[in-house]
Amino acid sequence: MTLTPPPYAPELRLALRAVHRASLLTKSVLRTLFNTVSAETKADDSPVTIADFAAQALLICALHAVYPNDAFLGEESADALRQNEQLADRVWQLVLRAKEENTADHAGFPGNGDVQLQKQNVRNENGGLDFPASKEEMCELIDRGGKGEVTGRGRVWIMDPVDGTATFMQGKQYAVCLCLLVDGVQQVGVIGCPNLAFDVQGPLGTTRIHEDRVDNDGLGVILSAVKGQGTNVRAMRADGLGQPRNIDLTSLPEKKLAELNFVESTIGKTSLSQDEHKAVATSLGADWPGTVIWSQQLKYVALTLGATDVMIRIPRTLDRFTYVWDHAGGHILFQEAGGVISDFNGEQIDFAQGRQIKGARNWGMIATMPALFEDVGRAVKEVLGRRPT
Repeated sequence: MTLTPPPYAPELRLALRAVHRASLLTKSVLRTLFNTVSAETKADDSPVTIADFAAQALLICALHAVYPNDAFLGEESADALRQNEQLADRVWQLVLRAKEENTADHAGFPGNGDVQLQKQNVRNENGGLDFPASKEEMCELIDRGGKGEVTGRGRVWIMDPVDGTATFMQGKQYAVCLCLLVDGVQQVGVIGCPNLAFDVQGPLGTTRIHEDRVDNDGLGVILSAVKGQGTNVRAMRADGLGQPRNIDLTSLPEKKLAELNFVESTIGKTSLSQDEHKAVATSLGADWPGTVIWSQQLKYVALTLGATDVMIRIPRTLDRFTYVWDHAGGHILFQEAGGVISDFNGEQIDFAQGRQIKGARNWGMIATMPALFEDVGRAVKEVLGRRPT
């Protein structure tokens, strides 16, 4: 009797492979080019490295080869590469090296024994992944994501090839992020954390995540979730992935309000109201900040792994927006592990508006466990109520 795989099993398997390969690429940049890695400057003044471009090309190429009718939306476009031939050459060399290093031995990936999943593979000589055939094709693939606009209709893969580029450039924490939206709803999320030192088999809720606690010898971990199927974490190896561990945060003991660990960004500029973040924590009797992480997606990872308890996002102004690639994927990881996320009105975050998450429905954000949500939400409303009218 042939067993039918669960929904989105082929997409999950391919996403795990693609993020794994992109994670290896970014880690190789850190290990071999750390002292010479160059950063361009984007329009929003955030740095972008050759790793961002190359990782986005790998992700889109692998997915587009298997799902040619799917759309893509990514942070990077190839404009800078088309204007700078030397930069484009460096990115292309990274892609070529990733292709050479890619192995056909993928015994460490889930689903290899499933005939139906094997039918989804492409180009066995590339170990189940497709790679750009030319530098021009590489740029075209990057632009499929960088020029993408629509998220609320059909199948759209959202990606951030290196979330936390500023800390990546310092050899600290960053994430390789991928999420499949179907009609604006998250269905599959995969996030690679190549620098994250985390014991996959250790007890949840006891390990803290820190920018400087880096996995220098290994390749970090990868987390994945499918809607309605839970969240898993695996160790990343050069030849594949370790065994999955299901993450069930509901099994952890409930915390007292004064014990809550708030995850926060405290480096660089931010449009979030950190004074009000502190006021929320103080009103609950908790210390602030607790866990300090710059990458937005790593904040979701920290929540998902039980390394922190609360994330709030209070914008300074009502017109403030955030980008879809900073949140898609991380949301489903935490939700499928047992967490809850909403805006300040108790509504689900709307991913169907395109590149930006904005509007009255999406204003502000609270992420925590269900038993804590009411208390945290009440504290947020009290703090917001002190704002001058």
